[in-house]
Amino acid sequence: MITRAALGDLREIAKYTLNTWGKEQEAAYIRGLFTFFERIARNDTPNRDLSALVPECFSCKISHHLVVFRWLDDGRPEIIRILHEKMDVPQRLLNVKR
Repeated sequence: MITRAALGDLREIAKYTLNTWGKEQEAAYIRGLFTFFERIARNDTPNRDLSALVPECFSCKISHHLVVFRWLDDGRPEIIRILHEKMDVPQRLLNVKR
């Protein structure tokens, strides 16, 4: 599952990548993110516990982005945000609720 905020992040990443590196790189990077989401679902990524910021949240790094997620009751990950590593992560997670 991907939240509305994470979909907005994906749109911004796609737009920036397209404008900076072109259509092929945009497609490859977005495809890579979705492949990474599948790895998260298989619990096949090193995770960092973000519970001090948002209860039950974790993050993983892919390239220059942090994928912030939590596990749903049914065992699936919920992708909450996809943030650039230079962003103020705590500030961007202020409105995340359980």
